[in-house]
Amino acid sequence: MLIVIVIIGILIAALMPRMQSAQWRARDVSRKNSLAQIQTAIITSQQDKWKWPNLTWAVNWTWIQTIVKELTTAWMSSVPTDPLTSNKVFGMWNINTWSLAPISWNFLYLVASRNGTTNAGFVLMAKTEVEWWSNWVYCWQTASQWYITWGTDISKLQTCTTFNKTWTNTCSVSSWTCNYSDDWMLRYILLY
Repeated sequence: MLIVIVIIGILIAALMPRMQSAQWRARDVSRKNSLAQIQTAIITSQQDKWKWPNLTWAVNWTWIQTIVKELTTAWMSSVPTDPLTSNKVFGMWNINTWSLAPISWNFLYLVASRNGTTNAGFVLMAKTEVEWWSNWVYCWQTASQWYITWGTDISKLQTCTTFNKTWTNTCSVSSWTCNYSDDWMLRYILLY
């Protein structure tokens, strides 16, 4: 009986990291699907009203919660939130003029330039948990190269296709490869 208990304990210890990794991936898949649904509702709202939802505030990073009314009138019955209630997302803005504190359980939205045209597109952002589902990193040490603002031409943004986790407290990008030192830096951005 003792041997069976020991074997079960070993199996549980071996499977726990894999189960946790599966949970992280499942939540990241949910985040990407949620952003795709929100993207569709934002486009529908823009086509109905001829302007992006909450354009006055969305020229700076804003929470999806601020456009819930516009999304629900664009046929979205409920606006999705981050599947992990304690997940906090920081945006890509100048830290020196930062006025938007991180908030849990939410996604970010920004109206931006596209192909040289002001207010021609938008960016949605989620804080991810694993590299596999990420395509951006937040580098606060060298933030200026990571800013995504109203004036950023999102048609020129290059998302990451490869990630390298470093053991030094640094962050950089080179030829679509993002180097980061901590999982809290991982992001998924959806460009339209």
